[in-house]
Amino acid sequence: MADNNAPWFKQTAFWLLMMGPIIVVIAGFVTFFVAKHTANDMVTDDYYKEGKHINMQIERDAEAIKRNIVAQVLFNDDGSAAKVFVSGDFDPEMPLNLLLLHPATQAYDQTISLKKAAVPASGNKTEYTAALQPLKAAVHWYVRVEDATGKWRVENKWLPSQGRAVALHAADNVLVNAAASAASAVQ
Repeated sequence: MADNNAPWFKQTAFWLLMMGPIIVVIAGFVTFFVAKHTANDMVTDDYYKEGKHINMQIERDAEAIKRNIVAQVLFNDDGSAAKVFVSGDFDPEMPLNLLLLHPATQAYDQTISLKKAAVPASGNKTEYTAALQPLKAAVHWYVRVEDATGKWRVENKWLPSQGRAVALHAADNVLVNAAASAASAVQ
């Protein structure tokens, strides 16, 4: 039986009523701690600079469309190496980069300089090789091949669960097509 003469802090009913608010306050502090100490790589502080950067990227996609550049990336079983086949109107002697972009954590991204394979070109495809660091687990990765001078790029989303190969092409959207049309009209 409850002792009605006991002080308030010894009353069972008080602690039952206060349990909910106490749990909410503790959960609030835990949430604040997690939010403060977890990096959010997907948000940028410089929106204007990012917007200008997006326009430059559209021009690179338009250049890849104009040059008819496509690529195929084949990953080995353990994800430690890749072969890259590039075709289109580009200089095979110019350095190329393979970028593997994690969808959520920028620290897992990789930029690899491609090495031209010693084998002769097969038709219009030039073969390159890349040695990779082990890839972190992810449902998908963004894969990009670009020239080191930043003139063109081809990219696509790769789903490792659907195989070890991914075909890369220039982004095909209204803005890119408009930029490609404008570039071809100028020449």
